[in-house]
Amino acid sequence: MEIILEEERIQEMRNFNIERRIARNNSDPFTLSDRHFVRCFRLTKHMVHYILERISPHMSHSAHINAVNPELRLFAALYFFGHGAYQKVVGHNFMLSMAQNTVSNCIQEISHLIVHYLSDEWIQFPTTEEEKLAIKVKFRETTHFPGVIGAVDCTHVAIIAPREEEHNFINRKGYHSKNIQIICDYNLKILNINPQFAGATHDAYIWRNSEVHQELERCYLAGDRHSWLLGDSGYPQQPWLMTPVLNALAGSAEERYNTHHASARNCIERCNGVFKQRFRCVLGERTLRYSPEKVGNIVVACAVLHNICTDARLELDVENMERIIPNEVNVNVQQMNENGRDARRILIENYFQ
Repeated sequence: MEIILEEERIQEMRNFNIERRIARNNSDPFTLSDRHFVRCFRLTKHMVHYILERISPHMSHSAHINAVNPELRLFAALYFFGHGAYQKVVGHNFMLSMAQNTVSNCIQEISHLIVHYLSDEWIQFPTTEEEKLAIKVKFRETTHFPGVIGAVDCTHVAIIAPREEEHNFINRKGYHSKNIQIICDYNLKILNINPQFAGATHDAYIWRNSEVHQELERCYLAGDRHSWLLGDSGYPQQPWLMTPVLNALAGSAEERYNTHHASARNCIERCNGVFKQRFRCVLGERTLRYSPEKVGNIVVACAVLHNICTDARLELDVENMERIIPNEVNVNVQQMNENGRDARRILIENYFQ
């Protein structure tokens, strides 16, 4: 009897796999309406064609009857990025029809390829005077804060407990995460993203050990005294990183500086909000069940896709917008060296008196 039941189970699974393969082979998400397509995959059809053109030559190919074509592998990853659903749920989507382990492979492959072949083109920190000036002008026109080439902050992405150095990934709120540093411009375009650090790492430590910190310090020493990022009071005050003035007196120049600083720095809060709502796999509703290294690839891949959407001015569907609980306010560890204090004082005297 048990042998008969086992044979029936095996035959049922074979039939299910055949049905799934037929459904998958007959699937064409490009036939969806434009609006439904964006809701499902967060990108327009033109954007998906562009990504396919860039990464498909580097994708693995197989003649096996059950092999999933490159197009659907990309769609599986995009659906996961956008909705943050469990892999089994993604695979059961009527347009995709694939097993959980296949979805997992798609996510890892696609995120790796996007990072490897698109990130250098789509995530670029300004290094030339022309690039910096374009960003400064936008901040100055909209917030009346001079010299700004971006705003910096960190955001946590929930992950499962890693096998190695597990304690380093427990953040202040008590869950495992990676602490991701993001720098954006006023248009919410991500200029730099650093996914290397564990959740217990403080924002200021990540900043001090970042390539951008080294680049801005180099520029300052080379004579650039009019370019800076904006950070909150959890960051050290430096000539190339402006932070709020603590306990500023009402009606003072320092308070006016703080008001404009908050207005200009708000872009990073909005960037994190749009980024996490568009690609909900990093929102925290579903813990990313990957190693820290693979989570880093997923986050950077989503940042690339975010910038593609931002450049195209693709609006996030209001039906997908929900209130995001802000990150825990940073503990004040503001530090000031003499140059940093003097740079902020001069800025306040010149523009906010």
